[in-house]
Amino acid sequence: MHMRVNRLPWLPGMSLVACAMLLAQPVLADATRLPFRSSFENGTFNEWHGGLDARMLVTQDDASDGRYSVRANMQSGIGNDNYKEFRFGDHATVRGTAVNVNDGIWLTFDSKFDTGFRFSPRARFHKIAILNLEDENSRRRYQVVLNVRTADGQYFIEHLKWNADRSFNRALPGMDQNVGTPVRAGLGRWDRVRLFIKPNERGRSDGVIRLWVNDELKAQYTSIPLREDTNYMPNKLIMSNYAPEGDTVGTQRWDNFYLGEQPPATAVRPNAPVLDRVQ
Repeated sequence: MHMRVNRLPWLPGMSLVACAMLLAQPVLADATRLPFRSSFENGTFNEWHGGLDARMLVTQDDASDGRYSVRANMQSGIGNDNYKEFRFGDHATVRGTAVNVNDGIWLTFDSKFDTGFRFSPRARFHKIAILNLEDENSRRRYQVVLNVRTADGQYFIEHLKWNADRSFNRALPGMDQNVGTPVRAGLGRWDRVRLFIKPNERGRSDGVIRLWVNDELKAQYTSIPLREDTNYMPNKLIMSNYAPEGDTVGTQRWDNFYLGEQPPATAVRPNAPVLDRVQ
């Protein structure tokens, strides 16, 4: 289990006894299996926990960090439901320390759609990554989904609620980019995406969701009823390219994942934008 280390500065005039008392304060444990990092540098999905990956491959043909990344090739006439999972915290298959509601959770990763990628004209959204809040039976009860909206190519966040019998309950109000100029997912370039989620205190609408793209804050929502009146916490990460329509075409990529209760140590843009065309 990883431990969160509290580094306490020495202050002028502070006695050794006072220092010792501060250092004696309990050190809180990070949620089980966190922090998690994956840049696929072992050339496999061994850091992840299964999933449908028929057209999801670890490759060396492009990467934002190191030599390896993941690609999914989508072909005309073939639906796609490719994903990999990472389970953590109090997930039923882990049964460990849950994410602390006061800390929330940070997710960062690099995302790329190759030049020429074509989103399905029949789909509203194209999934990139999902954070599940699952119950004691490994059933998703809430989801926060990072998408590309196919109509305009902009990053967009969904918030979905599910019932205990696995049936869909409802989609809560969607979250557009509401800070500055909205960013489109650039074709032919790596984007650095950072998402912060803080579940609400039970029964209160005080949850928080923030989204950064290439180190710029692009969405900020407070007073979100994330998880509503339940005790479910984020406990599953899904790297996903769900596109069942069969007319999504092109190559999608992921790299350089970080998941943890603390902000990532660095938030450096992986590569400069690629100029696709001159206007």
